[in-house]
Amino acid sequence: MILKGMIIMALMVAVTPFGIESIAKRELLDLGFDVNHIKDGRVYFTTDAKGIAHANMHLRTVERIYYVVAQKTLKTFDELFDFVSAQKYRDLVNPDGKFIVNAQSKNSELYSLRDIQKITKKALVETFKDQFNRAIFEERGEVFDFLVYIHNDEAELLIDTSGDALHKRGYRLQAGEAPIKETLAAALIQLSFYDKDRTLIDPFCGAGTIPIEAAMFAKNIAPGLNRTFACERFPFIGKTLMKTVRKEALKAINQDVEPQIYASDIDPAMIEIAKDNAFEAGVDDVIHFQMSHVSHFIWQDNYSVVISNPPYGKRIGENKALDEIYKALGKVINTYQKNSFYIMTPYMGFEKQIGKKANKTRVLFNGTIKTRFYQFFGPKPPQ
Repeated sequence: MILKGMIIMALMVAVTPFGIESIAKRELLDLGFDVNHIKDGRVYFTTDAKGIAHANMHLRTVERIYYVVAQKTLKTFDELFDFVSAQKYRDLVNPDGKFIVNAQSKNSELYSLRDIQKITKKALVETFKDQFNRAIFEERGEVFDFLVYIHNDEAELLIDTSGDALHKRGYRLQAGEAPIKETLAAALIQLSFYDKDRTLIDPFCGAGTIPIEAAMFAKNIAPGLNRTFACERFPFIGKTLMKTVRKEALKAINQDVEPQIYASDIDPAMIEIAKDNAFEAGVDDVIHFQMSHVSHFIWQDNYSVVISNPPYGKRIGENKALDEIYKALGKVINTYQKNSFYIMTPYMGFEKQIGKKANKTRVLFNGTIKTRFYQFFGPKPPQ
């Protein structure tokens, strides 16, 4: 941590779903952040106090953002205690707060999560007594979440700046049986050819997450506008700075854009849920919802971008209804070849099922389910 007047420059880590790291890195670069390096599920970047608030407000594909207090190689609990005790906390936390310690460890000498938490908490309390000149910490105030992350004996002491995971945008009132997270939906959109000038279609929209994220992307609506963040409790950020960031995000919304987004589902109840969610997100006016089977949807060969997460259920070939859905989808892909199709499914036989090889595939995890993102590229629209 480097103090520059009233501005704190800090190392941060953005935690992402597996396979999304490069997308998160591109997002950070597009937002003007300095990216340091990438590890599995983690993108490290540096920024100041306002940047921490800005990152939480605007990043679409990131699950959580941590402030990196310190890093060090550790192999004993004595080293862990000394490591935590050596840090300065006056500018990071409120002494009236409640301090929670979590732990993660992989391939390391220190593997007992309970002991890591216990020793870290003891070191924090002893250090707080000295740095805040207090004998007792009642811990009745706002929550500060610490995380000790150890991988291959390389330890990081982190503070959560997000609070609720960032996929919780605040607009999804209800979801279906197997909802796709908002962060993953945003990543699928950014992996596609979609932009605000092209039509987007989701024929298996469920609760509407993909079309809603596409509409927010097209209109430049920050994903964090309808929620709060843990960093608002930090002494060097506070609610005033976050209010400034929120006002700037509101001004940046492109009200003149009218994207063409179509979403359908065979379940009428899900269409109503999707409409409600779109209303909460403020994009119900630019998404056209309809109840329709994929084969009955009115398709056009108009350079549309189709992004969808069809139902999984049992494996293809073991479920007649599922079999017919994928056959119908395959027929659409093979018929409307000017459109680009992006389909996420766990079925490795998908290309064989539809009789067409994808231009590109990518392994992604929908929660704990390993999927493949099949990308069928259509031609670019004429200028």
